[in-house]
Amino acid sequence: MSNNKSKKKQPTNGQTKQKQTKKEQPTNNKKNKVTMILVLVAIILGGASFLIWFYINLDYQDHSNPSYEGYQLSPSPFEIIPAERSQEDRVLPDGSRVNHTFADSMSDRLAKNSNLRYPAQRPTFRLINQDDKQTTYRLIADLASVNHLKKVDFTVFGEANGADDLHSYQGMYRPETNTWEAEVLIKNHQEVGDYQVSIQLTRENDTTETVYFGGFTVDQPSMSAEIDGAEVSKGQFDVNMWVSSKADKEKLVTTVWSKEDQSDKKSYDAKRQEDHSYTVHVDYEDFDFINGVYHVKNEFIGKNGLKAESDPGTIEINMRRPVRIRLMQETALYQNRQLSKTVKQLSVNSMAYVRGIVFNSDKKIYRTTEGYIAADNVEVSEMMDDIRYVAHRGNHKVAPENSLPAFQQSNSWGLETDIRLTKDKKWVVMHDQTVDRMTNGKGKVSDLTLAQINALRIDQGANKESYSSEQLVIPTLEDFLGIMSTKQSIPFIEIKASKVDGADYDNLVNLINYYGMANTAVVISFDYNHLVEIKKRLPEVQVQLLANTLDERMIDQVSRLGGNSGLDIKYESVSNRADLIALAQNKGLSVNLWGVPQSEFRKMEALGINNLTTDYD
Repeated sequence: MSNNKSKKKQPTNGQTKQKQTKKEQPTNNKKNKVTMILVLVAIILGGASFLIWFYINLDYQDHSNPSYEGYQLSPSPFEIIPAERSQEDRVLPDGSRVNHTFADSMSDRLAKNSNLRYPAQRPTFRLINQDDKQTTYRLIADLASVNHLKKVDFTVFGEANGADDLHSYQGMYRPETNTWEAEVLIKNHQEVGDYQVSIQLTRENDTTETVYFGGFTVDQPSMSAEIDGAEVSKGQFDVNMWVSSKADKEKLVTTVWSKEDQSDKKSYDAKRQEDHSYTVHVDYEDFDFINGVYHVKNEFIGKNGLKAESDPGTIEINMRRPVRIRLMQETALYQNRQLSKTVKQLSVNSMAYVRGIVFNSDKKIYRTTEGYIAADNVEVSEMMDDIRYVAHRGNHKVAPENSLPAFQQSNSWGLETDIRLTKDKKWVVMHDQTVDRMTNGKGKVSDLTLAQINALRIDQGANKESYSSEQLVIPTLEDFLGIMSTKQSIPFIEIKASKVDGADYDNLVNLINYYGMANTAVVISFDYNHLVEIKKRLPEVQVQLLANTLDERMIDQVSRLGGNSGLDIKYESVSNRADLIALAQNKGLSVNLWGVPQSEFRKMEALGINNLTTDYD
């Protein structure tokens, strides 16, 4: 069998070549197909590359072809009337608004590669409320498909005022985004309600197109307020305010005044609180410690220029305070209300005039004319009245002493006079025992009847020639009290008579009562017994003991007269005895000084006296 196998028939050369050719034909066909595919792919890729290059470098604002204007906006005349929109502007997720007529579809935006610049198939308008504050609106117009633009303007107006509110904003071209943009400041309009925006395109051939761009609404801010009077007893109050506004606050002012003509008007900037409310703190020290009704008005101004007001009403401050204080111990005078800067130390019995009382929290402080004095832990004597001036024998610089003209022409708070009894027991005005010095007659007052007194005329004293005979009579006590009642001045009646019986005191008291002066008249005398008798009959009337000197014994003696009593001392004896004056006042006595020259007024005032009798009206 091996021989048979070895003897198999071998192929000829021709047969071998034929077989090889048959095997090579399929291989060549495959190579040709691959080549054709590669060529086709190369063509497609080349075309795609060319298109990409074309899109990237294509200038849709190309000026080389002036006959081609690009996208037309279908111009329509723009009128200043509220727009009737068939469709509302669409609000995008980022808060911007778009005119539905000129807006990219969502699929268009998603399909675009952010790294490439695409020409718009039509203009795209967007209106953005910056930060949702209704303060600045950003207008964006993608006009890449509109050729040969010279300028773009945005026209804006509020529908409430129409043409009166028309403002034009020039668009700025931004090559990085290929858009025209403008910012609308609501502060330029200061109007609430609906706004309309149009866009006007001006081409290089000066043709224009105007189309509705879009619209937006600006809300009216509002505010409420109330007055918190919890601290009004301390001369303070708060104004609390709540504001509702899309725009941020530019200013929130509270205006306060107490006078009808608003001449004391003051403005306060409100402070924002943690709960987003606002508060203003008012202290009546800002108004020079005026008691009365305070008026409050608030005004909010947003950064968009829109305003809101509130009128929370009024509040009354009625702070009772002393006019003066006497310091009963050494204490500090401070420069500031915080009591951190000391001016000087004040000695015991020092006097200070009080402008007002203020509070740091619950800490009471006297605001004096020279600085601040802490009221806590400091012993003081409060005096509710200022020092009062009393004209000695009337205004005897312009008319004779103790005359009708002297009383009538005095402007002092009080007028002092002297009374004596006539022979027929009538009270008349005369300083001396006799009429000799001041009249054209002679003799003691007590030896003359009222008829004889009435016949006399005053012929001495200042400017006596300027007055008629009727004006220069010797006044009766009734004459004097009648003038005091008319002038509403305080009569200081010194009893000069030495021999006075019960009926005479009764007559005197009856006259005081008749003229309604039981609570205002002051009866004075060097004779302590006169004061005792007057107090028996008229307990409410004020009496003062006249003296040349003052000591503790006298203070105790006068204290026994009861309430509404006092001392009337010659000034020289107490000019350096503030301690005695303070002692008397601490016992409830008033202290009057007499015979004080003008040169000593300031020094006597510093002693803290109640009244000062002077020859200077």
